[in-house]
Amino acid sequence: MDIVAKFAAAVDAHSGREGAGLDSDTSTPQTRAYRQVAKQQLEALKGEAFAARGPQDQNSEAYWKTESNTWDLVERLYKLRAQALAEAQDDDMSDGDSGQEAVATTDYAAVQELMGRSNLLAEYMEVKRWLEETAPEFQAVETRKGYLFYTRRSIARSGARDSRIVTEADPDATSRQRRELAPEDAEYSAGLVRTLYEYVRRGRVSSAIDLCVESDEAWRAATLKGSLVWRDPVLEPSDIPGTRPPHTAGNINRALWKHACAALAADEANDMFERALYAALSGRIDEVALVCEGWDDHLWAHVNALIEARVDRTILDSALLYTPAQTAALGHVPSRYMPARDLSQVIDALACHDSPALRYAAAEPFRRLQSAIIVDKFPAYL
Repeated sequence: MDIVAKFAAAVDAHSGREGAGLDSDTSTPQTRAYRQVAKQQLEALKGEAFAARGPQDQNSEAYWKTESNTWDLVERLYKLRAQALAEAQDDDMSDGDSGQEAVATTDYAAVQELMGRSNLLAEYMEVKRWLEETAPEFQAVETRKGYLFYTRRSIARSGARDSRIVTEADPDATSRQRRELAPEDAEYSAGLVRTLYEYVRRGRVSSAIDLCVESDEAWRAATLKGSLVWRDPVLEPSDIPGTRPPHTAGNINRALWKHACAALAADEANDMFERALYAALSGRIDEVALVCEGWDDHLWAHVNALIEARVDRTILDSALLYTPAQTAALGHVPSRYMPARDLSQVIDALACHDSPALRYAAAEPFRRLQSAIIVDKFPAYL
């Protein structure tokens, strides 16, 4: 059966359902069927002998991957929008305000409450997950035991005679002494921070933390864990989403940690991917933009920053059980890019970006379609 017949069969299987279409809640099985057809076509292309594949086959593979991803996006967002519509109808039939007063709680509970009441933020989160889960594969660096093994060996052998190599093996030695690591350690460190960034770009912060621990860089794992919002199972409602930790977890002074991340990211003396890593974790765009390779990467950077800004505001405005550390006296870390007002502003900014390559990518048919779906302007796109 050719591809046209496969899509026709998928259409026929769902066309008899009353109200079927992208604006109804029946679109979930319908779009899932279309996505499955695209995935099957993609897998068939991948299964062909590598030697027999030419540039045309590679272009076809990219096409069907984007087709599958687009149907995935449709399924995710229209499912959310159908749920939001049903909840709105239920609210219209209810008594409205429950009269509950704000109760002091943890950062995690405050953020979860925000996610539950903001349909728009729920969509932003789903777009971010979509961009993370559809990101291309990458080659992760191998784990390596023995922190700065070659640097420590160089120090032991030559002491302070080599003016290029640090004389102390600790995380701050290179910035403090303005010296270098041993070449083998410097190469591994560069590969490690790039892998950590790629994990974060794909929403796999836990994988990044595990890699740090397995590579004997527990100190770096601790810096990554600063991104986790503070929670305490004793103080949180029993019905809060997610797995309840056995004890307190997360960062009780996340704003202070984010300020330190911003300062690290803004320091041009640091590795480019290390800057991008901590910029992404703290919701900055500037340094993430330096390593972005395409439209998807730029969109992810902006969506990530937008969500982080909303989370920061929620934590700041909530009735908290503690007084967080103040950062005003530390000074402001300048930023060229500020979080956007909404995703419509982000999409428009990418369409008229300074980079010709990015403007061209934003104008591609699939990107225009995905943009229309994201900002809920599909009818206007048609």
